[in-house]
Amino acid sequence: QVFICSDSADARSRVASLARSMGFLPVDMGALCASREVENLPLRLLPLWRMPCALALGLFLFFYLYNFVVWVLHPYLLQSRNVFYKLPLELMNVTLPCVAYVMLALVYAPGVLAACYQLHNGTKYKRFPGWLDQWMIHRKQMGLLSFLLAVLHALYSLSLPMRRSARYTIINDAVKQVRNNISSAWVEEEVWRMEIYISLGIIALGVLSLLAVSSLPSVGNSLNWKEFTFIQVSLLQNSKCSSLRVSTGMYVHSDCTSSRIVSAALEYNTGCNSGSVQEK
Repeated sequence: QVFICSDSADARSRVASLARSMGFLPVDMGALCASREVENLPLRLLPLWRMPCALALGLFLFFYLYNFVVWVLHPYLLQSRNVFYKLPLELMNVTLPCVAYVMLALVYAPGVLAACYQLHNGTKYKRFPGWLDQWMIHRKQMGLLSFLLAVLHALYSLSLPMRRSARYTIINDAVKQVRNNISSAWVEEEVWRMEIYISLGIIALGVLSLLAVSSLPSVGNSLNWKEFTFIQVSLLQNSKCSSLRVSTGMYVHSDCTSSRIVSAALEYNTGCNSGSVQEK
């Protein structure tokens, strides 16, 4: 982007046309009095990332403390079991997907709220409230943070078998099996459940990766409206119908009918700008 400010409309037009011919995107900042703001723009450090990062950090602390109380502190106080070794890895692995799910939900929630707001007002030309406007501006950053947390969750999950505690657990289970004279510890239900969890987790990460890549300006600008809507709406809707909570082994069944009902709002969510709606 090339930010332009001048008291002369003709000068702004000439510089804007020159920037377009060079392949840049001109942004008209108005009169020359905005020059100080234009000069300070390159000195700002990630202004659009501050609120999403603070939100992700707050959610992470909340879920981490909650999981700490449930999985570590509660067994220690009631059963005198010392499982504080779970803090660096296991608790992180359980917390990351929780934050990723909430952040991904916050990406698509403002589109539904904006659609309801416009239906309530009976027009799409009325400006959104300030809080909703700011929420919609930070959607892409929230989505990329959700993708980052999902990738970290996958890496943490891959590292779980490498822990020393995991090896000790396997040895202890083998000793108990020998003492109890059990010839086979195979549990068909647990085997199938884990296989399905891992498979669908990989598929979900792949879909989220595609959504993250398509949100980049260099990729999104090369897609037409039909292609962008298919990636951002259809793939998300189909993944919601078969999504599950992989990290803790709990299914989270999504209602496909509800997904179809809000699909129009999701389409709106992918095609709207802050404060206004583009005509399809």
